[in-house]
Amino acid sequence: MIIAHRGASNYAPENTMAAFRLALEMDSDGIELDLQLTKDGHVVICHDEELSRTTNGKGLIKDCTLDELRRLDAGSWYGESFAGERIPTLEEFLTLVCDTKLIVNLEIKHIPYYYEGIEEKIVQAIQRFGMVDRVIVSSFDHYALRKTAELNPDIELGLLFATRLIEPWRYAAGLPFAVRSMHPDYSFVDAEYIARCHEYGYAVYPYTANSPEWYKEMRRLGLDGVITNVPDVMK
Repeated sequence: MIIAHRGASNYAPENTMAAFRLALEMDSDGIELDLQLTKDGHVVICHDEELSRTTNGKGLIKDCTLDELRRLDAGSWYGESFAGERIPTLEEFLTLVCDTKLIVNLEIKHIPYYYEGIEEKIVQAIQRFGMVDRVIVSSFDHYALRKTAELNPDIELGLLFATRLIEPWRYAAGLPFAVRSMHPDYSFVDAEYIARCHEYGYAVYPYTANSPEWYKEMRRLGLDGVITNVPDVMK
């Protein structure tokens, strides 16, 4: 499964509608994106908690209302042809993809700020758009995944790892909620990692894998898919 990382982020500004539409045009199997919460309680799509890298604004998302965020330019930093792109809401994105067959990987950005109630809002949106069977919710904050499981145990969950845990498959098996997939840094993945995860019943979707040579070898070893900036190359 080829999952476009923040949309087709090698070719368009990450986490924008332009990047998501391009991922669809490239026939990606899925799209991964990052979710944060505004001051007035709206779920928006942006990787950084701070605005300066990917918009012409400054400050923290949690301190801004949706209306304030929508005034920012989220495209010019990547290229002038994308000037005027905005920070999208989760609802805008789900409206785009709900009638497709696309798998959606929603990452909850809960670190370093904790967004009270974001899990409820995400689960409600997933249910409202009828996408429970096409969504993977992932996070580096595994407490957020436990909360998601409590709200709707039918939503598939993915464990994100930024460090090399010893036997992460055993860690996952010991959690008080069901996990569907492991999302490690791609550099952690080798034949043993794939085999042991499969032994425990977990799919493996590493991030951010952009080398077709690496992917061909890992796919030969049974890798389930990749989260990549270049979905067209991987396809």
